[in-house]
Amino acid sequence: MFLGVFRVRYLIAVALIGCGPSTLSDTEAGTAQAVSAEALCQPLASAEVLIGVSPEGEAWLEGDEGVRHVLPDGTTTSLDADFTRADALVAWDAQAAFVIGDNSLWSTTFAGAEPLSLPPELGKPRFVCGDPARSGGAFVITTRGLFERSGDIWLRWNFPIELLETMRFRDLQGACSGEEPVMYLEAGGSLWEVRYGERASFREAADLDGMLAGGPDPRIGFIAVREGELVRYDGNAWVSIPFDEGDVDSVSVADGLLWAAVGSRLYRRNRYEEWEEMDATLWPAPITELRGYAAGGAWAVHGNVLCHVQPRETLRVRGVRPFGRVPEGSALSVGVSADPEMGSGLSARIDGQGVQVSGAAGAWSVSAPVLSPGWHSLTLDVASPEGSVARTVKFLVEGGDTVAPPMPPPGEPTVTWSADILPIYERSCALCHGEGSNQTFMGSFEAFSALGPLALDRVAQGEMPPPASSAPALTEEELQLLQTWVQEGMNP
Repeated sequence: MFLGVFRVRYLIAVALIGCGPSTLSDTEAGTAQAVSAEALCQPLASAEVLIGVSPEGEAWLEGDEGVRHVLPDGTTTSLDADFTRADALVAWDAQAAFVIGDNSLWSTTFAGAEPLSLPPELGKPRFVCGDPARSGGAFVITTRGLFERSGDIWLRWNFPIELLETMRFRDLQGACSGEEPVMYLEAGGSLWEVRYGERASFREAADLDGMLAGGPDPRIGFIAVREGELVRYDGNAWVSIPFDEGDVDSVSVADGLLWAAVGSRLYRRNRYEEWEEMDATLWPAPITELRGYAAGGAWAVHGNVLCHVQPRETLRVRGVRPFGRVPEGSALSVGVSADPEMGSGLSARIDGQGVQVSGAAGAWSVSAPVLSPGWHSLTLDVASPEGSVARTVKFLVEGGDTVAPPMPPPGEPTVTWSADILPIYERSCALCHGEGSNQTFMGSFEAFSALGPLALDRVAQGEMPPPASSAPALTEEELQLLQTWVQEGMNP
């Protein structure tokens, strides 16, 4: 069944913190440094196009000979599908994807494709994000409107009918949204911000006329290209992103990594907000399409050639997807792979607590006990000879109350800003976030507490302070103090 819903306007501001560019002058903020990367190129088949890339880097393509996928190492597999053409695709991994083809929605694996039944009242599907086979967190755009799955029913959003023909999702590599229930649509030449859940609303957020839209990222914002200039939507307006390497032709963003193509050259802004030029042998023709992915690499189309580009520090994760949903009662079992030369010492934490790791350099297994419903963070760190490499994967365990956990009842605080957090700020944060710096000021209780959860997230991921900074990293005891302070309500 489906129900119509009316939504009111609601404004969300995006707060970002960072320290990477603090070591650069203003004129160097958009200058790239060359980094080594591996590139593997292969010709595309007749009329073949790139239709999807999974968070861990498997590319899905479609042409006159059907659908196939290509692994980062070049291995390719053809799909024996029952549909004649894929009009839209959400790639999950090397084996599975949701495909819209022949006016139907298909759950696709290399064992075949099965149609996923939708209520006939919804109309013919055109785009999908999330997992419509699960009870929540999924949306479909059809010939009759925008629909949200909520339990066993589908809710119809009351969008202006004139936007329907141009409406499409701008998702997080298949996930409709991150921890915050906020997603983005492109329709009628504009960017639309959609909030769902208890405070459901939508609003026309920004003009996309004349822009090349890239997509959203929880850490950076919504990315686009305006007359060759990189810009991000910060919740109120378009803000320029420093980039001094030329007019941008293509852009892509995934998991805090921003990719930009200038002609045949490829650049990446890492999670420390430093620009890198990929020092790899790429096809000399201009890049016409660019798809970055969460694990750290990217796919680039140069005319009729497909190239995969992978920096050495790429960390791949199997068993859980960024912003994916895990059934309640599941014990987490994750495989992690990387370049063996990075080192053998992988550490893993879930919500700040260490979990079991086994295996050798470049191939590890991570296991954890059954987790409670709600959002969780898996943080991985490899002590590479060239510096620490970290990645965090956030995911939702379904069941019960899946919103943020409630704050503990008021009581005597055990950690305060003045006694415990201010000394941490002065030791490890003031260098980049002090008075007069070119980064977000965090030197007062009001300023630090406004970004407390985000600061905890960046520190726990090993991103702040960045390795290039001379500021000392937080110790385990300091990280625990910061975590407790946030959990207790950030007392002064």
